[in-house]
Amino acid sequence: MKIKLAGVGAGYFSQHHYESWNRLDDVNLVALCDINQDRAAKTAKKFNVPKIFDDFDLMLKEINPDLVDIITPASSHMKLVRTAFENKTAIICQKPLAEDLISAKKMVELADDCGVFFAVHENFRFQPWFKEIKKILNQNKLGKTYSLNFRLRPGDGQGNEAYLGRQPYFQKMKRFLIHETGIHFIDTFRYLFGDIRMVYAGLRKLNPVIAGEDAGIVLFEFQNGIHAILDANRLVDHPALDTRLTMGEMLIEGSDLVLRLDGWGRIFLRSKGKIESEHYYTWFNKGFAGDSVFECQSHLLKCMIENINSPILARNYLRNIEIEEAIYNSDQNGKRIAV
Repeated sequence: MKIKLAGVGAGYFSQHHYESWNRLDDVNLVALCDINQDRAAKTAKKFNVPKIFDDFDLMLKEINPDLVDIITPASSHMKLVRTAFENKTAIICQKPLAEDLISAKKMVELADDCGVFFAVHENFRFQPWFKEIKKILNQNKLGKTYSLNFRLRPGDGQGNEAYLGRQPYFQKMKRFLIHETGIHFIDTFRYLFGDIRMVYAGLRKLNPVIAGEDAGIVLFEFQNGIHAILDANRLVDHPALDTRLTMGEMLIEGSDLVLRLDGWGRIFLRSKGKIESEHYYTWFNKGFAGDSVFECQSHLLKCMIENINSPILARNYLRNIEIEEAIYNSDQNGKRIAV
């Protein structure tokens, strides 16, 4: 029996969600809801969704879906989550999960009280280059890992029109770089190297037209002693045909090898004193960032059906939000913060 799915939101990123849901045999996408009915109608036509709504409560009552995919800005999540849980409906929710840690914890409490499935659509850990890097690390090819440096350089944040063509609400987010984008790398870094015990951050706003920070440097210290740096600047780009594919470049240094990820999703390895060579692996340039949305949704659907635990179930995901809060705390106080 197929899972009856309804979506909330018909904006830019929802298109990746709906396209991926339509490729999953166990899912029947039956309805979508958006306050902009013209946008909802266009999206429904594109992805063969039979019904559209502008009222979330009404959609739940008429459709009674098994699962709701919330693909809206974080400011709307608490109300939508509360309403869905009152209907005993399972939820997959886009990140940022909530506007702050307190709200996120409240959502998890509501899910626990209702006893329903609740997960976060955290797709970066499913990007094929990070999955391949995880394999390389697990094979101990780098030897003892010393450090990680990721230069986040999407180059989409310059000028008065920054973000307006794709996700205009970005301009109004009081917390932006870490809350919206950095949270991906908090989760991905933990996927690669384990939990984090300390952060130290310096954040700043370079584009005056936006409300929040759009650049900064964050130092992470892991429980195993590895250090990582997220060096982020949304105004500057990096060498790539699509600067949003990997969002930047990564360097991981070990005792035996150095690993480099470039903006084309290519991985290179180099031993000391040698010239680097490409590490070949197979991935498909489909959907968003190597089909990571599809992989994320496939994973979460399996977790829901088979009652499997996952790092991106909402309760487990709270740890990422705790680290996010510590980063903002560090920036405000100019101190290293234990997490």
